[in-house]
Amino acid sequence: MEESSYRSTLSSLSMGRRLQIWLILQIVIPTLCFNLEQRLPIVKYGHPKSNFGYSVATHTIGEVNGPNKTNCVLVGAPLDQNRQPNTSHSGALWRCPMTQSFSDCEQVITDGRRSFDSEILSPPGNDEIKEDQWMGVTVRSSPLQANGSGGKVVVCAHRYMYIVRENRYGQGLCYLLTNDLQFEEVHEPCKGRPVQRQHEDYGLCQAGTSAALLDDDTMVLGSPGPYTWRGSIWVTQVGGEYLQRDKTTYYNDHSDTTSKVEKYSYLGMSVTGGRFFGQMSYAAGAPRSQGHGQVLIFDKSTNNPIPVHLTLDGEQFGSSFGYELATADVNGDHRPDLIVAAPLYFTKSEGGAVYVYQNDRDTLPLKYTLKLTGALESRFGLALANIGDLNKDNCEDLAVGAPYEGNGVVYIYLGSSQGLNAKPAQKIQASELGGIRPTGQPIRTFGISISGNTDLDDNSYPDVVIGAFNSSAAVILLARPIISIQTNVIRDQLRNMDPNKPGCLADPASNLTCFTFEACCSIDPYDEKSKELRLSYSVETETFDHLKKFSRVFFDRDNKRSNVLSRNVTVQTDGRMHCQSITGYIKANTRDIQTPVRFRLKYSLVEPPLASSALVRLNPILDQTQAHIDFEGTFQKDCGDDDLCESNLVIRAEPNITQSSGNDYTLILDETELEVRINVSNLADSAYEAQLFIVHQAGVSYVATKKPTNATCNSYNTTLVACSLGNPMLRGTTTFVTIRFQPKGLEPSEKSMLFHIFANTTSKLVGRERPERDLLVHVVRRAKLNLRGWAIPEQSFYSGSFVAASPAAGTAVSEIEGHGPMGMDDVGSQVHHMYTIFNEGPSTAPKVQMVIHWPYSLYSDPQSGRQLQYLLYLEQIPTVEVSQGECHVAKEYVNPLNLASGSRENPAYLSAPAQMRMFPSQSRHPFNKSMIHSQRSYFSSSHREDHTEDHSQASRNRVRRNFLERVTRLERLMYDPESGNAAGSGGKKQDIVELDCNKGTTNCVRIECDILNMPALSEAQVVVKARLWNSTLVSEYPRVERVRIFSTATAQIPEDYGVEVMEHNNIEVETRAYPELRNQQRDPSIPWLIIILGIVGGLLLLALFTYVLWKCGFFKRIRPTDPTLSGNLEKMNEEKPFLGPAKNSHNVF
Repeated sequence: MEESSYRSTLSSLSMGRRLQIWLILQIVIPTLCFNLEQRLPIVKYGHPKSNFGYSVATHTIGEVNGPNKTNCVLVGAPLDQNRQPNTSHSGALWRCPMTQSFSDCEQVITDGRRSFDSEILSPPGNDEIKEDQWMGVTVRSSPLQANGSGGKVVVCAHRYMYIVRENRYGQGLCYLLTNDLQFEEVHEPCKGRPVQRQHEDYGLCQAGTSAALLDDDTMVLGSPGPYTWRGSIWVTQVGGEYLQRDKTTYYNDHSDTTSKVEKYSYLGMSVTGGRFFGQMSYAAGAPRSQGHGQVLIFDKSTNNPIPVHLTLDGEQFGSSFGYELATADVNGDHRPDLIVAAPLYFTKSEGGAVYVYQNDRDTLPLKYTLKLTGALESRFGLALANIGDLNKDNCEDLAVGAPYEGNGVVYIYLGSSQGLNAKPAQKIQASELGGIRPTGQPIRTFGISISGNTDLDDNSYPDVVIGAFNSSAAVILLARPIISIQTNVIRDQLRNMDPNKPGCLADPASNLTCFTFEACCSIDPYDEKSKELRLSYSVETETFDHLKKFSRVFFDRDNKRSNVLSRNVTVQTDGRMHCQSITGYIKANTRDIQTPVRFRLKYSLVEPPLASSALVRLNPILDQTQAHIDFEGTFQKDCGDDDLCESNLVIRAEPNITQSSGNDYTLILDETELEVRINVSNLADSAYEAQLFIVHQAGVSYVATKKPTNATCNSYNTTLVACSLGNPMLRGTTTFVTIRFQPKGLEPSEKSMLFHIFANTTSKLVGRERPERDLLVHVVRRAKLNLRGWAIPEQSFYSGSFVAASPAAGTAVSEIEGHGPMGMDDVGSQVHHMYTIFNEGPSTAPKVQMVIHWPYSLYSDPQSGRQLQYLLYLEQIPTVEVSQGECHVAKEYVNPLNLASGSRENPAYLSAPAQMRMFPSQSRHPFNKSMIHSQRSYFSSSHREDHTEDHSQASRNRVRRNFLERVTRLERLMYDPESGNAAGSGGKKQDIVELDCNKGTTNCVRIECDILNMPALSEAQVVVKARLWNSTLVSEYPRVERVRIFSTATAQIPEDYGVEVMEHNNIEVETRAYPELRNQQRDPSIPWLIIILGIVGGLLLLALFTYVLWKCGFFKRIRPTDPTLSGNLEKMNEEKPFLGPAKNSHNVF
């Protein structure tokens, strides 16, 4: 029922309808490059899921060249329903005729024959199991020769089992059929052999896994199962008269002790044979032997076991080397060559390999001659077949299946006198097959089996059949006739073309150089009917095979100016030469006149309409190996009589700097340029397209070429300068060129500049040395750093009351009673230290590291109760201005109290003048610019209570003493550091305190600032913002003249940047702090009696001093006796003379 339904489906399409669909599809399918016509395949289908096509063979009933022969295709279907009664899916062998029908294959009787001439089939015996025996797993055919040899067919079922009591033995069997496919005999080579140890003997022999029919009338069967799958081969004579033939079955040594392979080697998975060493030998594949696979070649012998002559090893573990074998004479020397497949071979981009061992004077090499590989995961090599001589070159060709590359691919490799070509001549893909599919499904696993070397359509060319078991299909591809063509070119005008001379004989008026040549071909008669052929020829210049992107030559001057010319021509098939004249033109401004112009002339057939079937007509195809010819044209050159230019270019190069010690060049890197002076001399024949190249670092930029010079230079890219030296550069000439470079873009890690200078030409270079030089220039980077610094303001003043201000880490911001949280302005006045770095050059400083030691606090001594006292309290992380960079300092030193930037000062305090500000002593918490509540206590665990109490008492006494009201001095103390005098000092020795990081008188914090990319004559500035902690200075230095606070800074460039610092600067920035409270109120601890006595003593001393002065007459008034002191004063008349005589009667007083 299933079979009849399937056949009715296939026949539902009428033959005419199918042919119409074919003709429509062929319109869009291009002509292929070789002669297997895949546009018109003949497809035979079997029953679904029968594995129809798992094995295939071409077969001829009758003599190969006889008049009554019949060509057909044999197809194995291992899961098909056999005609033997009482069997299910035991497998079948099908015979398919050479017709266009899809479903006209007939099953060949194999199992159940009772006699040679009887058509009645008997069911299986009780001692055998035919179900799933896989009849048709292997099918082989040999052609019937005129001498009567050959003409046999063998079909096998390697899973055939027979029963002995309760045991089942899978020993396999093969049927040998006559030329007309009649039963001849059955071969069960393992039957009757020991099976007591089951698979360790012959219990699972699996004979028929592979088979071969050789030209000496012997049959070789492979059985990979004996002796724990060591495997074996069986050789039997099957030709000649039955009574006269050698009926001994020969086998290899496969015992446990003397076998050449180990267990599980699967010897016999594939077999073949040939006269590899001058006499018949048998090859068997063992794909799991030694892990990588082996092929063992046995000599023909009349004794058992047959000896091993040669062992070939695979090259990759797990590649299944030896899974499939084939024999073919790929180089036409009449000696068979061995082809071995390893379908599981793999690399990152390849899947499957085929190895060719080419016979060399009756010897096979241990190392393969050629290796072919397929696409990834394609199982390339799963099927191999000698398909005969497709192109009539007396060398046999090879087909390789890759069933899992897409839907399946078969590659055709042509043999040649040098051996098998590594490039496939044809790639046949299942997805590109023409025709229609009656099932509507694509063909899959195309290439699982291949057979050929038989002319199925009688056109004298061997055809190929390919199996696709997953689609239950077999595809027959017929070979197209090959037309032999001879090509030639008459090219007299292609020699010594003068690029400076316009015109040619064909076009004398042209303003371009032109030339003419003749393209010729001849075709021998290939059949009696065809007298002429329509050909298409094309001429392409220089761009074929990716030689060049653009060509120097074009055709068809008045149109597209293309470098490809295509025309059609009709040629008589009488063997005479037919020529066509072609004119070409040299493009203007062509520089390359040294390299010949390459041409390719190619002929192809103008395809006639495709026939409806390959059996109706196959269009011929030109022999692709003879259909094209490559030739070239040369230019006229100044190169002597031999037309071969041999130039000798010599290069000298030096920079514009003097050599230092050791003949090295050293450049101090600055803004100046580097000049490289180069001269190139030609000491031999003219150099065409002579060019000079300078390779340099990306950080060295090309500026320009100094004039005058004969060279033309341009920057090709960021690392290459190319200069044209002339076309040609004449013999005996020298070209001078000076190239300017700017090296300021060099990376800091680059310590030198390397210029690779070389010359090139299209002429042949001769001479003892190549025209190239390496110029090394060492680079020295120097930078002079000038570091300056100052404080803003330079003078600060401190006053107020003392408050212990060292909160423990993590405590909240302190509050001033009645005024809320304390801010920065409550601490003290703002102090900025500015540091400026100026790079005086000459080189760029890629990175400058400034290290600042900042006087952060006075030293604390927890053991003695001295707490941390801030000095210059950092408001924020220092900043880098003007340039790029950043500063780093530990977070615990930057505003650790989280003080707000705004102040919380008392309004009364704010209203008073700054110099008058003071705090009342009666306040419970005297208000100070730097006051916090929380305190840090230091104590040891062993004296915790006592020490804490003593410390608390000492702190209270100290605070009480320092909280006394002080008298505010109105005049600010101004100190002149140059004169060393202080206002109001009276020349007395001043009490000056210096807090300096270098002297260890303060606790300093390390601040690191990285300043990036400072070019020459540039500057950067680092600003450190802090607050002068008033409370610390008031408590520690209340009566000093001033406090000098120093920060220090150093600047350097890290050594790994390779910049020499010409001057190291270490600077100090000073902040001078003056106390505003100079004269203190009397100490209340002085007794009042002493004060009273002092006052009384002072009064008594004053009285005594007054008495002494009185006694001395200090207080007595003395009257003068001088007459000038007595008399009347009289106003003088103005009319009287001023110096008139005095009158005695008048006195002054």
